[in-house]
Amino acid sequence: MRAFHEHIETPADASWRFFHRQLDALPFEWHFHPEYELTLTINSAGKRYVGDHLGSYQSGDLVLIGPNLPHSWQSLQRPDPAAPHTAFVLWFSQDWVQRLSAGFAEYRALPALLNRARQGLAFDAATSTALRPAIEALVEAPPRQRLAGLLGILDQLLSAQGQTLASPSFAAEGPPPSDQQQLSAVLEQIHQRFAEPLSLAQLAARAHTSPATLSRFFRRHMKQSVHHYLTQVRLGHACADLIGSEQPIALIAERNGFSNLANFNRLFRKYRGETPSELRRRFPQPSP
Repeated sequence: MRAFHEHIETPADASWRFFHRQLDALPFEWHFHPEYELTLTINSAGKRYVGDHLGSYQSGDLVLIGPNLPHSWQSLQRPDPAAPHTAFVLWFSQDWVQRLSAGFAEYRALPALLNRARQGLAFDAATSTALRPAIEALVEAPPRQRLAGLLGILDQLLSAQGQTLASPSFAAEGPPPSDQQQLSAVLEQIHQRFAEPLSLAQLAARAHTSPATLSRFFRRHMKQSVHHYLTQVRLGHACADLIGSEQPIALIAERNGFSNLANFNRLFRKYRGETPSELRRRFPQPSP
């Protein structure tokens, strides 16, 4: 499944969006968006992908994701097989955060928390347990009560300790609105076409700019080169295939944009610190 630019539409009667999702499985759908995202996952266990982070998650997983940070959850089992995988998702924009912290002294510490979320933050079980009733209450709450609920949740997160997930290279600052549309278009091209022999010149042509200009633009907003980001996207998809299938490693490398197996193994060890075979042994597929 290819990552995509998820367009978050804010309801007409609200300043942010809440989503309650219940599924038989959480598929690997690597996506990104310019909004912050707080996700609580219940009755689900599997793998969590955030930027270049890959780890396991259990029921009660509570994670805060920053803008333009690619992420996905891939479910492998349900603690209660009779109940669905459940995700509560809260989205709010950078502009919403800026207006809140600038207008209310009580929330001036919020940008510091959200700065850390640019690499993704996973909160401990105690924080998740404490916030779960407030998050679940949002399902039936009308818009004004939902807003009050979100403010209360953020207030509790300000005093919580979260574990950083992705490497510093993914801690990109959110660009101004004038640049976000162009950045989203470039990111979408990378995520849509990562398996192709994609070049900087091709991306620049589709963005109607020069390769040098695109390179500077991308590095300014994403804090890394286009080539490095593309490699991380390809490796992330390869990890999902290694864990979620029994396909030969050579085939996985080829289908994810690595035409040379030796180069794939070299880059995998360089950025993941292990070989593809070692990763597959570390995350064995669950028994049917």
